[in-house]
Formats: sequence, C-alpha cells, structure tokens
Amino acid sequence: MRPEIEHHVYFAVFGFEHDPMQITLEAGIEPDDIWREGESFSPTLPEARRRENRWILSSMLDQGASHRDHFERLLLKLERLGEALPGLQARYRCGIGVSRYYFMDDPGFYLPEDLLARFAALDLTLSFDQLGLDQPGDVAIVEKD
Repeated sequence: MRPEIEHHVYFAVFGFEHDPMQITLEAGIEPDDIWREGESFSPTLPEARRRENRWILSSMLDQGASHRDHFERLLLKLERLGEALPGLQARYRCGIGVSRYYFMDDPGFYLPEDLLARFAALDLTLSFDQLGLDQPGDVAIVEKD
C-alpha cells in the first residue's frame, strides 16, 4: 500500500565545477549522495543526464516518515557540520530541498517554531512546493511560500 504522503528532505551544495570530494573535505563529513555533471539519472532513462555537480546530505529516512522527522534528522546532520556550514554557504550555492508528494485531500502541515528557529540559526531559510497527485499523470502545484 502506498503512503498518503512521500517526503524528500535534503541539503545540497550545487553548481560547482570541481570534484565533489573537495566539498567532502571542506565539510568534514561524507555526503549521502553525489551527482556528477553528465551522469545518467537512471538505467531506465540513460539519455537523461545530470546538468550539474551536486553534493547532498539527506534525512535518509523512509519516504513515508513524517515531515517533522525528516526535518529533525536533516537538522541534526547540519548542526554537526559546525563552522564548516557557514564556510560552505560563503563559497558555494547551497540550499534545502523539500519535495512532498501527497495522495489525499488537505495536505497542510506545520513545523514547530523551535525547529524553524534552529534552521534560521544556521542561516537556512525554508520554502515549500507541494505537489498534489490527484490522478495518475496529473501534477498541480497547490502551495508555495
């Protein structure tokens, strides 16, 4: 049975020209994923290629876990970066990525103020795009803050 909501929450450093290993050395932590420009997205679509390098930390939780759990897990990873995080933010394009796919009515959600304050303390802002998948093949952006 498919969950009513799927979440993907991650922090990415992107658009850099050098080997992603340099980001790993600067961050002092192994990424959860690395994209290299020109790599294939998947074996099912080998002609679809990545357009940029990307270094990614993600929540690594199951897609059906709660949104709060995803954000808290990612936040713990980001807080562990310590002074490496502002250094990465100063030298590279960085951001939080959130994809939320829902298969139900009324997909509203809230994050507690203390969690939002912890992201703000790391100089990271959050904005959301929610995609409502009403029928197979249908995609509608229903909310953007």
